[in-house]
Amino acid sequence: MRSIFTITSAILLLTARCARAQTADMAKVTCDDLRHAYLEDLVVIGSWLSGYYNAKRNNTIVDLKQLGLNTQRVLQFCQINPEVSVMQAVDQVAAAGH
Repeated sequence: MRSIFTITSAILLLTARCARAQTADMAKVTCDDLRHAYLEDLVVIGSWLSGYYNAKRNNTIVDLKQLGLNTQRVLQFCQINPEVSVMQAVDQVAAAGH
C-alpha cells in the first residue's frame, strides 16, 4: 500500500472538468479527463489526491522517485481505461502491487 501515496501523483495529470470548476467531485474525475487538464489544475488536483491518500495512511513522507514511477503506471492504466475514475485507477494500480 506504500505505492498508493506515489500513485496519487496520477493526480498531477488530471482533469479539465475539475480544472476550471470552482468545485469538483473527485470521485467523478475520469482517466479521460486527464487528456484535457491544464497544468496548474493538475498540480491542485494532484495535491488534493496526495493529501487524501496520505491522510488515509497517516503518511508524511514523500518519495519523489516512487511518485514518478507510480504516476507513469497510473497514466498507462488510464490510457487503456479512459472511462475509469482516477481514484479507481489509483486503487487498482496499487492493488496490482505497483
